[in-house]
Amino acid sequence: MRNEITVIAVASIGFIFNYFWLFPKVAKNDVKKMAWLDLATMVPVFGIIALLFMGTEEKFSLIFFETNWFVFTIVIYAAIELPLFSWYLKSRNLGREYLNEFKGGDWFTGTSEKAVSKQLNDTKWNWIRTNEVQSILVITANLSIISGTVFLILVGDNKWSLRLALLHMIAIGVFWGLLHQSTRLVADAPEPALDERMIQDRNKSHFQAYRILGGLIMLGLIGLEIFAISSDVQNTSVDGFLYNLELTWPQIQAIFWFYLGYAITLPSMVLAWKQSRAPQMIS
Repeated sequence: MRNEITVIAVASIGFIFNYFWLFPKVAKNDVKKMAWLDLATMVPVFGIIALLFMGTEEKFSLIFFETNWFVFTIVIYAAIELPLFSWYLKSRNLGREYLNEFKGGDWFTGTSEKAVSKQLNDTKWNWIRTNEVQSILVITANLSIISGTVFLILVGDNKWSLRLALLHMIAIGVFWGLLHQSTRLVADAPEPALDERMIQDRNKSHFQAYRILGGLIMLGLIGLEIFAISSDVQNTSVDGFLYNLELTWPQIQAIFWFYLGYAITLPSMVLAWKQSRAPQMIS
């Protein structure tokens, strides 16, 4: 029972942080920001619980059956969070706005017309919109993703692997946010928020990002095919159809976050690099 109480206590700290500070002070009445912040705070909550219980044989009781820490955490988190979030929206008369926002086509673009409009007039983040800083930002973002991936592949499965994976994930999130701000959210903005030139820049950045990501996926598939062929040549495959491909948890995280990291950062990365090559124009 102590383990179950620990999970509930950690989750409760996250809920208190959300509903007593993050939502009222940061999200305010922006339901989209509220939803994304809610998802973002799940990461440290699950990370802390994972640090406590990953790799252990501890069992967790869910009324009629026992399960592992991961399933228990998901069920408990959902059982508390869903009604709590619904009640919070209702108490602030934001329920209908949330549903309307969710039905809108730009929910998963990562930003809104209001946010883009605010960013187009923003000067607070101008320090990362200079040509030099944008170039450095793109280069360091690539170095972070690539070096983190290589390190996780080579680190081995040990007690530090989870911490390293979390740091790698956080670094990707930080660079995504900085690139997002550097380009004034244009790469992920809905069309009504942009003028014709910005729409062209956004579309070109997505097209180039699509080609780059396609190339990275192709390299991964080629590597997989080379592994299969070399296994056949060296007679290490089983009957020529089954292959012994053993991956550690850090290696799986390396592959996952390599592709996900580039999938979410490439549009802003491409746009930031293009802007860094252009004559300096910061308003």
